[in-house]
Amino acid sequence: MAEKKSPRRRITAIFGIILGIVIYALAVDVTGVSLDEITSDTRQAQLVRIIRSLARPELVTYDFEDDNTDVEFFIPCGDEGPATEGGVTVTPGCGEGGDTVTVSGTGFDAFVEGRIQFIPDSEFDVSLPLTLFQADENGEFSEEVELPDRPSDIAQIIRVQVPNRLGSWGDRQEVWTDTNENGIRDDGIVTADGLTVAVEGISPDVPAAALLNAVNQVVEFVTTGESVVAVDGPANGLPAVPIDEVTGDVRIVDITTEGNSTSVTVEASEGTDLSSWRVAIYEGTTGAVLGTEPMGDQIELSPRVSEQAELTLEKIIATVFLALVATTAGLTVALPLSFVAARNLMKDVSTTVVGLGFGLIAIPIGVFAGLSYIDFQRWVLADLLSNNAVRLLMIVGGGIVTYFLARQIFFGAELRSTTIRTARSIATVVSTTLALEGLFALLTAGGDALESSFGAFGFVPALFATIGEVGTVLLPFVVALMGASIVLGVARRLAFWLITTLSPGLRAVVGYLSMAVAGAVVAALIGWFIDWLYQIANPTATRLIPALVGAVLGLVLAWFGRRRGEVKIGLTIYYIARTIFNTLRSIEPLVMVIVFVVWVGFGEFAGSLALALHTAAALAKLYSEQVESISDGPLEAVKATGANRLQSIIYAVVPQIVPPYIAFTMYRWDINVRMSTILGFAGGGGIGFLLNQNVQLGDYRAASVQMLAIAIVVATMDYLSSRLRQRFT
Repeated sequence: MAEKKSPRRRITAIFGIILGIVIYALAVDVTGVSLDEITSDTRQAQLVRIIRSLARPELVTYDFEDDNTDVEFFIPCGDEGPATEGGVTVTPGCGEGGDTVTVSGTGFDAFVEGRIQFIPDSEFDVSLPLTLFQADENGEFSEEVELPDRPSDIAQIIRVQVPNRLGSWGDRQEVWTDTNENGIRDDGIVTADGLTVAVEGISPDVPAAALLNAVNQVVEFVTTGESVVAVDGPANGLPAVPIDEVTGDVRIVDITTEGNSTSVTVEASEGTDLSSWRVAIYEGTTGAVLGTEPMGDQIELSPRVSEQAELTLEKIIATVFLALVATTAGLTVALPLSFVAARNLMKDVSTTVVGLGFGLIAIPIGVFAGLSYIDFQRWVLADLLSNNAVRLLMIVGGGIVTYFLARQIFFGAELRSTTIRTARSIATVVSTTLALEGLFALLTAGGDALESSFGAFGFVPALFATIGEVGTVLLPFVVALMGASIVLGVARRLAFWLITTLSPGLRAVVGYLSMAVAGAVVAALIGWFIDWLYQIANPTATRLIPALVGAVLGLVLAWFGRRRGEVKIGLTIYYIARTIFNTLRSIEPLVMVIVFVVWVGFGEFAGSLALALHTAAALAKLYSEQVESISDGPLEAVKATGANRLQSIIYAVVPQIVPPYIAFTMYRWDINVRMSTILGFAGGGGIGFLLNQNVQLGDYRAASVQMLAIAIVVATMDYLSSRLRQRFT
């Protein structure tokens, strides 16, 4: 017989159901779930319009010419003529101002869109818009329009205007736009006599001119008088060169002022197309810009690849590279930190009370020493770093010394003398810093010098210049870490010597004192940071009191450490690292990019920094979890040979994690490509900026191009990353 449920359980179940219904009802109310807006005709019409626009991405641009059908119409009624013309009928064929008439048509293309206009009897060429229309699937339409109050004794016009698409991919047509509005077709092609453009309405006393290329960059700035610096316009801040000193491939050879017009003649190889170039006329005495003029009219083919498609291609490439830079930067940070966040590697890390106290004191001292040294080195070498010979000497000399010292440190016999070991470490830091300083300076100077000579491939030397700049900025942090490691090593050896030589009572005294000082130092540093962050400006509250509290906590920690015999610092470091990673991962890059936009400005750089920070936290977590899942056998075997921690990681941990690390990195790049597409909504550059712009403007056909590009790239990246993960796992 089935056991009966107790009344209490039934009441609890009923109460749970009621509570669930109430919570869900509240959720629906808060989220505003309602079908009233969905079922409205206006919303449905807007939805249909957007969906149809998204289904027709603006990949190709056609030019159009208007196909007009004019029907004579009388206001007021009088000597009426026919109210039908070319398939368009107006019923009735006359009327009064304010009357409603029906305009219908047949024989048009299916679903063609057009406009109905009223052309009044006027000496001016004007048209009054009446309404828009769209033909049905049979090419027919019928619209009611209200007549304007424009009486006339003669017939006026009701015009039906539809766009007629020009050309096809099999028969493309040239479309001419009179850009300079001179009524003449100027093709902008350089002839044997050069190319001359006249700028009307401008007659400077001393003419000067700037030549601008297709991307609005100043190719040259010349003057017919003495040199002058432009104070505005496209050449703002540039000095003008005398016209007879110009020797470029494309150059201004003559500037002539006649009456109220200034002519500029440009010479280049015969047949050179300068139709997309411009000239800017300047006053040669003041450097003020007077006006600009295109070198030729705009002549394009219809159809052609749309401007939105070209912009989308440019931005989607930038988006992929943005994700690549972010992944690389995040990988560089996450790789070493992943070992600190691995529980199996950190759980056995412990130290004595004396060692912990000395270590906490040594780290800030080492950081300060490292920063002080790099400042001193840069002060000494300030005037020498501009010399390439000095840079090469620093690279070669410092590199050779670093190589031999590093071999001794990592692969040589261990030295017993603390003084010699410390001196060797300091020498290694000095030689490494000199070599890196010279290398970064040479990369920066060399990249900047070669960028212009590489032409279209100038981004290659620019890469090395950027590496040099980034290295110069990051070098103080590297030297600070190296200084901290040296001082920490000295402190550890000093602590070991004290522990082995002092009596138990003295060891206890030294332990308590060192931990009290360490606690005071750490707390004072935290107070200093809080003071800087919140601008409290109260040393007692931010320095003295935290130092006293830190000293007390240090004594308490020393007491617990002496009772246990050791202090487990590994798990503390592990939890701190994991907390930082989880905090950074919880903040979406779309939020991070807002901060970086303020720091470095709008664009892809801000987006790459936001993604790099999130990537570093995410990869560090994935990497560390992979380290935690390795087999312990190889690690124990390497440790049994007497290997130190670094050697154990290199020979026992790294071989087991290379394939999954590669797979995680590829997968993260795939994620970054997808995430970077929306960073533009917050100013992070990439294709998201273009997509956001078009959505805000309501240009859904253009937005559809970006959405299509995102879908293609994400699908491609997903496929490639999947294949790479299969290959390396």
